[in-house]
Amino acid sequence: MANNDKKDPKNGESTSTATEKLGEALKKIISSGSPTEISKEIIGTVLGQALKAKDDITLKVSNEMIALVQKIDFVKEFSKFAENHKFKVTAEIEILKKDNDNK
Repeated sequence: MANNDKKDPKNGESTSTATEKLGEALKKIISSGSPTEISKEIIGTVLGQALKAKDDITLKVSNEMIALVQKIDFVKEFSKFAENHKFKVTAEIEILKKDNDNK
């Protein structure tokens, strides 16, 4: 689907580097021992990397969806649909005479 060495448009680092940073931050959290030893910097790094990962996944899914929609030939698909369906259109038209007082 995607190459992990693509550059992040926000900061220019590769997504594999971002993944490595997230891994390092998680290792620090696990090895710290107690929750009080976890620094705000580490928590910030983990949250930042998680948000970048979410944005990366969202971007990739969006690009895949756009590519799929662009491949659809809507005229051809509608033609196939029209071959097997009958269209019925009904309308009601009412003509009213104008009042002469409102000229």
